[in-house]
Amino acid sequence: MIIAIAAILLLLIIASLPLIVFSTVRVTVIMEHSSMVEELQIAVRALFGLVVYETTIPLIELFEDGEEAIEKKEKEKGFKGGGKELIQVIKKAFRARKSFLFFLKKVRFKTIQWETNFGMGNAANTAVIAELVLNTKVAIFTLLSHYSNLHTIPQLIVTPIYEMKSIQTYMRCMITFKLGHAMIAVIKLMKSQRKVQEA
Repeated sequence: MIIAIAAILLLLIIASLPLIVFSTVRVTVIMEHSSMVEELQIAVRALFGLVVYETTIPLIELFEDGEEAIEKKEKEKGFKGGGKELIQVIKKAFRARKSFLFFLKKVRFKTIQWETNFGMGNAANTAVIAELVLNTKVAIFTLLSHYSNLHTIPQLIVTPIYEMKSIQTYMRCMITFKLGHAMIAVIKLMKSQRKVQEA
């Protein structure tokens, strides 16, 4: 009886593997920086809605934790082996690019909204910087469109504020990808890192 149940469960798992591999994962990221709100929201929906994950991270805590981790790492390591570690990091990044670019090609951007309100307190400086910010945004997504699938026209807005110093940013991005492609990318990444360690 137990063997029969185990066999049925095994068959169900094997039968469901193609559904899992070809299921779509949807990730929505919202970042807002203003005088009222400073947070990063991440929502993940996978396996036909059976798996749902949502979290909100305050941007201040995110940056503070990152700075503390870097400082702690630098204190622990000091200056010993700095050159070798740098070479290892470069090697890892160089080898990881293939798996990253493979995954990026499989990602579909469904929504891209990036609004920035910017002011320097000086009209001339504000106009110049606002134009530079807009051109930078366009350049980023022009490059991104070459390596991924943009299924939407990015809404890239820069609004200059001439009367006061201010910077407010709102970004919303929704991407989808197949779970199988993410698995392949992880396998490629693990193989490349193993080669670096063996070298």
